[in-house]
Amino acid sequence: MNALPILAVRVCLVLAFLFISIACSVAFPSHTPTPAFTPTPAIFAEDTARAFLKAWSEADYNAMYTMLAPSRQETTTVEQFVARYKGIATEMTLKSVRATLQSAREEGNEAEAKYTATLETHLFGTLQYEYTMQLRREQGRWGVLWNPGLVIPHLASGGSVRFQRTVPARADIFDRKGRPLTQPQTLVVVEVVPAQMKNESAILNTLARLFNKSASAIKAMYSNSPGDWRTTIGTLTQDQVRANLDALNQPGIYIDRTQDVRTYPRGTLAAHTIGYVEQIDAEELARLQVRGYREGDLIGKSGLELWGEQYLAGQRGGKLVVLTPSGAITATLATAPVKPSQNLYTTIDIDLQAIVEKALSARTRMGAAVVLDVSNGNVLAIASVPTWDPNRLSQRMTPAEFRALINDPTAPLVNRVTQGAFPPGSVFKIVAFSAAIEKGVYTPNSTFNCPGYWDGLGQNYRKVCWIYTSTGKGHGTLSLSNALVQSCNVTFYQVGYKLYQTDPNLLPSFARAFGLGQVTGIELAESPGIVPDPSKGTFRAGDAVNMVIGQGDLLTTPLQIANIMAAIANGGTLYRPRLVTRVASLADGTEKVFPVEARGKLPLSATTLAALRQALARVTTDRDGTAYNAFRGAKVSVAGKTGTAEVFKAGEPHSWFAAYAPADNPKIAVVVIAEHGSEGSTTAAPIVREIVEGYFALPNK
Repeated sequence: MNALPILAVRVCLVLAFLFISIACSVAFPSHTPTPAFTPTPAIFAEDTARAFLKAWSEADYNAMYTMLAPSRQETTTVEQFVARYKGIATEMTLKSVRATLQSAREEGNEAEAKYTATLETHLFGTLQYEYTMQLRREQGRWGVLWNPGLVIPHLASGGSVRFQRTVPARADIFDRKGRPLTQPQTLVVVEVVPAQMKNESAILNTLARLFNKSASAIKAMYSNSPGDWRTTIGTLTQDQVRANLDALNQPGIYIDRTQDVRTYPRGTLAAHTIGYVEQIDAEELARLQVRGYREGDLIGKSGLELWGEQYLAGQRGGKLVVLTPSGAITATLATAPVKPSQNLYTTIDIDLQAIVEKALSARTRMGAAVVLDVSNGNVLAIASVPTWDPNRLSQRMTPAEFRALINDPTAPLVNRVTQGAFPPGSVFKIVAFSAAIEKGVYTPNSTFNCPGYWDGLGQNYRKVCWIYTSTGKGHGTLSLSNALVQSCNVTFYQVGYKLYQTDPNLLPSFARAFGLGQVTGIELAESPGIVPDPSKGTFRAGDAVNMVIGQGDLLTTPLQIANIMAAIANGGTLYRPRLVTRVASLADGTEKVFPVEARGKLPLSATTLAALRQALARVTTDRDGTAYNAFRGAKVSVAGKTGTAEVFKAGEPHSWFAAYAPADNPKIAVVVIAEHGSEGSTTAAPIVREIVEGYFALPNK
């Protein structure tokens, strides 16, 4: 059949169809509701073939099924059809399909369409195939005589597509000196078969001792299972098995199976930074199937385990094959190279980390501490209390135990250093002091009077100084610098009011320039905090007066404050806090180095910065300094600022101290917050002192 007669026939049919439609519309007008749209059955087989291929390219498998011939729909349900396509797409790590019809030929009620398809995959690159599609006119329409060969030609005679994976061993995380923070370990699985026990009491006593559970709890684990079934009780290290081999060598106990697991040899140390691994969940699997992940795989859930997943896990590779029902390979469609996993080398010093965690947990039930290298933003230690053991989360925690952990009101899984957003209290006076001097609103020597209270917004809005609450008196006359040293609220109320009168956005804009109200870019999950924005909503003079002493809507993270202190210490550079210096593979020698990154500069002149640093040094050395008593007789000079942040719920205020040391030649910045820890000088400042002195006593820093 040549092209001209076919074209003529098509034109005639289309005109006839239009004529009939118009005639019916004119002859038989109707006022009944318009029925739902139903696609007109394709007149030509070619149209059905094109529509089928278009739906494939859009992964609209349900639409494809409607184009199957009725005889094929009788033998294949829509669920089977869709599952077949989705299953093959998953195994292939399919990214996209581009199908092109090459030709179509009709012979009565039979037709044939030839097409090519380019299948783009995530792991196997580009696969191209040529196909022949058979169609038949059944029940007044053209339908596809579908078979699996229309997905992959190799499936025409049956079989299934499988990705035979090779999964690299998960790499490890190390501290700055190469000491492991994670390790692989082979555990022995302990199982019991009740029907084979000759001395159940002895077995229960043995297992209760080894797993630190009651005998009744052990028995409850297998009591509802058939007596001849194996029930897993738990896992033991190989050393534990060797030490208790005689006790475990009893009828009914089996120790013939092992399990490779991820372990954390330091226990709770740096848990929030390292994170943990666990089996992949449904949401993660839907996202990562294209990278070769499958149900049951372990994946990083938090911390560096999550951030570094692509490096620690490497790249899954292997062969894409066609299998017979018996499992024999009939064809290899493609191969994907395996990319070795890479170790993470961090900036964390586990010796300092231990010092920080000990100092923090000894003085507060909930809080956070962070230590930065001021010269480059490297994170030397991060501590958040309460904490948790990643070994339990990765290996042995029951669902009930996990629910109890995530529902714990003290939120142990939250990394308070990066995710905790708190009012900074008087620590924020650092920003206000800088803004007032840099913008020429005041000088360091500008004088103020503090009678203990301030009525600048009217007597009905009286605000008092912290010293007035305890003594009934004020600070008297003092300079702006002395007001920072003594943390005089009344002075800073006046500063905040004047800054607001000068420009309502002046103080908020300075806060943002100091890095507040935005994430720092560290490798961990973090909160941006909140900096009030005068252009959005209401921001009045009273809001500025609250903000200037670190209260109101202002929220910051301990890491943001530490970043500010590091920038003040190093001359004004705000670095991106860095936890990972490089990743590297011992298998193939590949390496990627993460450079030091400067995020910006503090908006301060050298003169302003010098005045600020001088005042911060006096906070710990002047007798009137708020942290004088906490640092009297200290082995290392410290510059810093106390903060006592009120919280609008039951409990004491949050206790802050932000510092750098040594004061005259800074090396580290340290920030501590003790939630509901009362005044900054009484709780947070002593913790900072202990951390600083501990750090400088370490050998080979």
